[in-house]
Amino acid sequence: MSDDIHEGLDGPDPSIFGTPVGRKDFLFDSAKLLAAAAAAGPFYMAGSQAEAAIEASTSATAGDPIAVSAVNAAKKYKGITLTKTNESGLQALDDKNFTGPLWERLTGIKVKVIESPFAQIYSKVIAEHIAGTGGIDVIDGSPVWMPDFAEQKVIDPIDSYISKYKAQSTLNDYHPLYRALMKYKGKTWGFFDDGDVWNLYYRKDIFADAKLKSAFKAKFKRDLRVPRTWDEFTTTAQFITDQLAPKVYGGGEGRGLGNPGNQFYFFQQFRARGGQFFDPRTMKAQINNAIGVRTMRSIMREIKASAPGIEKLSFVDSWVQWLQGKTAMIYAWPPTGRISENYAQRDKAFSFLPKSTIVGKVGYALMPNLNGEHAGSFVKMVSSDSKNKEAAYLFAQWATSPSISLQRVQLPYTLRDAYRISHYKSKQFRSRWPSAAQYLKALNDAANFAVLDPIMTGAADYANALDRSMTAIYGGKDIQQALNDTAEEWDRITQKLGVDKQRASYAAFLKLPGSTSANTVAKRGQAVRISA
Repeated sequence: MSDDIHEGLDGPDPSIFGTPVGRKDFLFDSAKLLAAAAAAGPFYMAGSQAEAAIEASTSATAGDPIAVSAVNAAKKYKGITLTKTNESGLQALDDKNFTGPLWERLTGIKVKVIESPFAQIYSKVIAEHIAGTGGIDVIDGSPVWMPDFAEQKVIDPIDSYISKYKAQSTLNDYHPLYRALMKYKGKTWGFFDDGDVWNLYYRKDIFADAKLKSAFKAKFKRDLRVPRTWDEFTTTAQFITDQLAPKVYGGGEGRGLGNPGNQFYFFQQFRARGGQFFDPRTMKAQINNAIGVRTMRSIMREIKASAPGIEKLSFVDSWVQWLQGKTAMIYAWPPTGRISENYAQRDKAFSFLPKSTIVGKVGYALMPNLNGEHAGSFVKMVSSDSKNKEAAYLFAQWATSPSISLQRVQLPYTLRDAYRISHYKSKQFRSRWPSAAQYLKALNDAANFAVLDPIMTGAADYANALDRSMTAIYGGKDIQQALNDTAEEWDRITQKLGVDKQRASYAAFLKLPGSTSANTVAKRGQAVRISA
């Protein structure tokens, strides 16, 4: 029997607080992002959003009890400084310009930000732990790293703090996909904080073009529509390219090595086609099987239907092409919807992107075969070496509370994306641009069907090996040979880490909603249903 969740549009349900009270990984070009971050200025705070966050943190009647309790408890630590990790660039602006200054104003606790490129956060945190410096209090890290951090005792579980501060009820407001990403081996290790699920964004005006529709029907004997399968996607993208290039290309996602990471493209489609990464009994890699080969052939057809050189471009470059109206379809992270409507570009931190030429022309859809990748994201975790663990926890509870996180995911200059049910149905967020309600519904629906990056020990090594292999394929290496070589590398990684250890870690991953296309939130009968 389904236990699908149906939500209205009246803001956070008071029941999430337990009392009747009202309310990455973009691996971009580092120089561009650092320059943009610097341009935003060190003390910028969105006025109305700051005011809303302050009221939610202090009001006895209209506040968010999860935020209020964190602020009140943290005041006894006034005068200390919490040090936290952040991805360099736009991700860091949240804590530097909004969340950090507000937390200091409310509690007297300063927040010091240590910025690193995404791929270096993991190694920096591990190095600090080995050195035992106690130099990090709050870790903003990917859920993919959580098993490694937990097993190496880099982070502490937070269940006792959640119980102490009666924060259990707020967890029910997380979309089920994201709620599960805070746990490992039955313990809670942090607060999830960034809904990085992919959707398909498409040009409504192109798909409505009478001449194009007529030509498509004449060729394929069926109507032109937003693609619902991967085979349909590649066929449609190539048709649009054949008809409109070089003015417009059918698709176009940047695929430079490590930017954003080609493994995401493979992970997504491989699972959508029914693939599993490993044989759960032997732990032999399965990425070089027939499904893996079909996946790579499809990806190569996508590249053929894209602008020349797309396999060498960063994701920012593909965003530029999209905003200039040169792409008919793009699948990507949630900021794509915001930049399409010039919501983000109104802030000078986004000066590295051009103004959108497609405002009002963008539609939102689930990915072909339904299963979009949940690529990257962040969880706020407490360092086991912190000298201020309770204060670090309270900061994480406050920043991710329903009301504070709602303001943060609406900041135009950061890359934090909606992840709570109350975010998706927020009247404020839905009023940001004419199609914002449809956008938020699309993010919610995508989470219902999303598939996850592999969350297990060794995940970063497996991902990097696949990224390199796909880059070699783009350069001409035979698909089957490249996947065979990568499978062998995966097997060596597994042997190095220990087959029994990896078998247990992979088994834990397979229990998560979104581990496979047969085990999504929707397949488990837990889908969240909201209206636009």
